[in-house]
Amino acid sequence: MGCPSLATGAKESKRIGVEDLSVDGVYYGLEFLKMGVFFLGMKKSMIFFNKPRNLVFSLFFLFFFPFLVGNPSNLDEKGSLTYKMDLADWGFKDASEVGYLSVGIYHKDSGDELVVYDVRRKKPVIELPAEPKGRIPPIQKRVFLLDDFHQGNTNRLGGYFSSIIRAPSESHVTIDKAPDGRQSLCFAYNQKSPGFAGFWIHLFDFKLPPIERTFLDVTPFQYITFDIRGEEGGERLKLQVADYVWERKEDSLTIGNMGQFLPSGNIQKKWQRAWVPLTKLPVRIKREELANLVFLAQSGRGKVYIGDVALTEAKDAPIPRPVEKKTYEPSPHRGMWLWNTKDLLGHDAEQIKLADFCGQSGITEIFLQLPYEVMENDENKEIVWDRSRMALLLSRLHNKGIKVHALDGDPRFALRHWHWHVLATIQAVIHYNKTVQPNERFDGIRYDNEPYILPEFSGVQKESIIEQYLELLSLSKEVTESAGLEFGVDIPFWFDQKNEFFEPIAEINSRPLTECILDIVDNIGIMDYRTSAYGADGVIAHALGELRYASETGKKVFIGLETTALPDETILEFELGQGPSRMYIEKLKGTKVLLHWIPEDTDSDVKSDLYLSQQKKTFVPAGKLTFADRSIGELIDIMEKAESEFQEYPSFYGFAIHYYQSFQKLFKKGR
Repeated sequence: MGCPSLATGAKESKRIGVEDLSVDGVYYGLEFLKMGVFFLGMKKSMIFFNKPRNLVFSLFFLFFFPFLVGNPSNLDEKGSLTYKMDLADWGFKDASEVGYLSVGIYHKDSGDELVVYDVRRKKPVIELPAEPKGRIPPIQKRVFLLDDFHQGNTNRLGGYFSSIIRAPSESHVTIDKAPDGRQSLCFAYNQKSPGFAGFWIHLFDFKLPPIERTFLDVTPFQYITFDIRGEEGGERLKLQVADYVWERKEDSLTIGNMGQFLPSGNIQKKWQRAWVPLTKLPVRIKREELANLVFLAQSGRGKVYIGDVALTEAKDAPIPRPVEKKTYEPSPHRGMWLWNTKDLLGHDAEQIKLADFCGQSGITEIFLQLPYEVMENDENKEIVWDRSRMALLLSRLHNKGIKVHALDGDPRFALRHWHWHVLATIQAVIHYNKTVQPNERFDGIRYDNEPYILPEFSGVQKESIIEQYLELLSLSKEVTESAGLEFGVDIPFWFDQKNEFFEPIAEINSRPLTECILDIVDNIGIMDYRTSAYGADGVIAHALGELRYASETGKKVFIGLETTALPDETILEFELGQGPSRMYIEKLKGTKVLLHWIPEDTDSDVKSDLYLSQQKKTFVPAGKLTFADRSIGELIDIMEKAESEFQEYPSFYGFAIHYYQSFQKLFKKGR
């Protein structure tokens, strides 16, 4: 499809833009990693309350797990957002102990909603090195080739790339083919004042804790060089650079305008090689510890391609040509979640429509929600559903070559008290399979429990909940294996990651929860809800850890993508001190409190003198997470790009789309 263009208008700007992320146009940090957990939990909380499932989502690891179960957010009489919570879940006895809060404001059509992600005595301090480490990279024939954009999602220093942006500007950067077919870094932008648009290339691995990072020592080199061309010609960029100190400030210093480093004096429609003398580096930049290259658009709309970024000991040193990637065969498997099973049973036309849609869209496996009821009598509880109608639906799907997995899930199921329910449901599926014809049977069992949505998960009970959850998976695997059923679960992409303070998000006995899960189940579905394939916060970056371990253990991995409409979100962090908005903490009975968010320039008469002030604000557009407002062509393009990187992992089984009804709408819009 090529590098995407940027549409005009406020809606598109809102979809792409990020506000208040940077100082003078440069934002690095782990916020890109955080943007995964937030909307993930939103998704599940809506699913939990609105069966058949709807959804939302929530940002990346950290303590960012939305605690919506039983804790609704409301407006008080003054119109301020409130949130009722129990401090005991976080290990606190009194509100006066709280010194740090991280919250999300979901901007739903029905109104804003407040959720809590983290509560602490104080914000953790990240350990920094006494002296940053630098390294001279390997030099071959007077050249170090940093990136030819053929070898994957990171460069040869372990660095990622990503957009930087402030509304109303727009920016998108990815690896794609230039108009002449050359693989390159593609930067599409629309720079509008007072915002900015650009991208950075890291010269270090920013996923490592600062104490472990190694930066680039360029003292042996004379030039930074790269190929560059524009889509139309005349595009204007500025080149900037940051060392360790400026990267910590989330800022960079200017080297110069791009035209002064090009033979023609400006960017043209044909490729030119830019030679940037390292003597042009600002005097305040330390050459022994370079951290980032930053490209900023100067004005207007444009599209620029960059290739073969290198460091050389002399001008005109020959740049080695890249080795083309091997071609790959697309996976024949594609899954899809389906939550509205009850609406399909007994409706022949809808079942035929579903089967036909699967054929048109390439769906080969369906995760089908069980529309059961729990019947109770004096002796036991029984899981029941309309088995004759279910048999007809499954036979129609199997006749089209589609495998069907019985799907269920609830955060509470992770708790030991609810294990009987899960096991009884699995036994009900096994019994059903024994009473019907082979083409009317379920092929597997799938659970989408997401225990991190429980209010207690990110507090003092996390380890206990994880232990109970793994116990449930082990028991379920024993039962499904004896019955010859495949057993899979859905997980967020951050179960094996660290939060922005470099603390493990979910682990047990010093092992990531993802690995513990993969040791038990037959397959996983990663809720890898992003709309970019490449970059620091794209589909590829968030799935590689799971794919690697699953390949070692012989397990299968579905990569899940989102197509349903989600709300935008603003993430706020509060601490002691002064800030534009406040979070009041009203004491209730016992350890219960009511949070009141008072926006800036708003009067408050909250009856509490306990409050924290806003210190940080991050806007997360829904368009970062879901393809709901995009085209089916864009979804296919991202899958193709990501799949080209995933093919080297035997565990990669295919993509899975969430979910039937929203995917159907997207498909109807056409390419």
